[in-house]
Amino acid sequence: MKTLPDLELIEELRQRLEAKDRAYSELAAVTAKLEELNRKLVESEELKSSFLSNIRNEINNPLTSVLTMSELLISGDEPPDADTLKSIAGLIHKDAFSLNFQLRNVFAAAELEAGEAEPSFTNTDVGSILSDSISSLARCASDKGVRVAFDISEELKSAPFRTDAEKLHRIFLNLLANAIEYSNEGGEVRASAWRDSEKLFLTVRDFGAGIDKKDHKVIFERFRQLDSGATKHHAGHGLGLSIVKASVELLGGTISVESSAGKGALFTVALHESEPSGTGDFLSEGTEFFDSAESERF
Repeated sequence: MKTLPDLELIEELRQRLEAKDRAYSELAAVTAKLEELNRKLVESEELKSSFLSNIRNEINNPLTSVLTMSELLISGDEPPDADTLKSIAGLIHKDAFSLNFQLRNVFAAAELEAGEAEPSFTNTDVGSILSDSISSLARCASDKGVRVAFDISEELKSAPFRTDAEKLHRIFLNLLANAIEYSNEGGEVRASAWRDSEKLFLTVRDFGAGIDKKDHKVIFERFRQLDSGATKHHAGHGLGLSIVKASVELLGGTISVESSAGKGALFTVALHESEPSGTGDFLSEGTEFFDSAESERF
């Protein structure tokens, strides 16, 4: 066996100790990553469980209500008077609208998750689509005593903007529904739309509870709600804002939020206008999200 001089032996030991330290350091880093991955998996399972519980209630409650009230209409020997009939029909429509809204968000989230939500750009009447969204939620706002103020620039009124009409409708409708939900009773929501040479800008502002700055990113995560479990005071299942963000990014746009606790929230969306396709674009005034007949009932 070869005998190493003292200096070489010391150097050999030093190198082996350094290699051991590196191995321990790498092992610690891998362990930390595995622990973080495990934490995220556990958190994801908890979020999914919470989502399934929420969506069960969000679907089951209006469906039960629709069945119960429609049973009132068809049961009994005497038909209800006109006022009672109108009241029951209004309640049925309100719950059916809520159910339709929740299910369409679930379907939209599934499309986005599967990568199947391809943009379809057309020359879009922005004013018509945004007004339709406001009309769709008019009853929800009225029931809470919330006033919705809307301002749109003359340029958007007079000329179309080339974007995906269906996704624009989804973005604005979810932002508006969120603002109404988190507004105080008798509060106000302000929405506006304008454009410059390249972009469309949408803003939706409420004056409700607001969002702590540390939660500004969290609110756009799927299945996330800042109030949940026993502390849950608001409807929804944590999909709306995640759908908004994914849809905005799919169109190459950006979304930002300005808010602090107790100060309400201001959401701003900026969308680039897409290039003309040269195939004879048509003017889109609405989307499949809700048909015109549904909106007119509000």
